[in-house]
Amino acid sequence: MGSGMTYLDFAENDYMFFKAAYDNGFRINTMASIGQNACEKYLKHIISEYANPENHQEREAKNDVLRAHSLQKLMKYIKNDMHMSIPEDTQTKLAVVNCYYYNTRYPGDDSFLATSEDIEDVNKAIEVARDFTLETCRQYSLAHEALYDYYDYDDFDSHDSN
Repeated sequence: MGSGMTYLDFAENDYMFFKAAYDNGFRINTMASIGQNACEKYLKHIISEYANPENHQEREAKNDVLRAHSLQKLMKYIKNDMHMSIPEDTQTKLAVVNCYYYNTRYPGDDSFLATSEDIEDVNKAIEVARDFTLETCRQYSLAHEALYDYYDYDDFDSHDSN
């Protein structure tokens, strides 16, 4: 992402749109797709920012998962490849909306028009995906600050110019 924008920037933009529509009483089909896609971007932010592949095969796996639209595949990567735990409630709510991105956009064998109940499920999923992502970012930020404090990089900087 050359513009300096992250998956989180795009997820937050989708979140704001979804919440504005939701809070104004809209319960329309496209909200299911937008909501599931926002969940996807939240999880992709974690992978994009915090997965550190160590070899070509791991880099390919990371690139592959960043092209995926499956919330299940993204969660599996976070759990298995990044060795992070995802709260059970988050996993459950995301699993419910896993195929909404495709199935609410185009006609086909698994297509459907989202009901009010489906949009409620999407609202719950987007909230847990957002909370999980923001908490993960906070944890990584705290870990980075602790590492920065431990090594006291300011001391290194002052010795640089000699």
